[in-house]
Amino acid sequence: MYNQNLFNQNYINETQYNELLKQKAYLDKIQFEMDQQKEIGNMLKALNDYFNASQKIAPQYQQDAFNLCVLEIYRRLNGK
Repeated sequence: MYNQNLFNQNYINETQYNELLKQKAYLDKIQFEMDQQKEIGNMLKALNDYFNASQKIAPQYQQDAFNLCVLEIYRRLNGK
């Protein structure tokens, strides 16, 4: 009885259901695009923060900072 009422044509027909699916897919696409734009903004902010911080490192520590950055890049690219 529950399943019969779930898709009762008095409440929603197949055409309406398919239209709702299309609308949901469209909204999901918009949400994905918005999320991606937000992540790009986050990435650019992080890059800006990186350069701001690197300018504050004293010359005698710059090689250490560079080496640690290279290690982190290696770790990320190799899943370690």
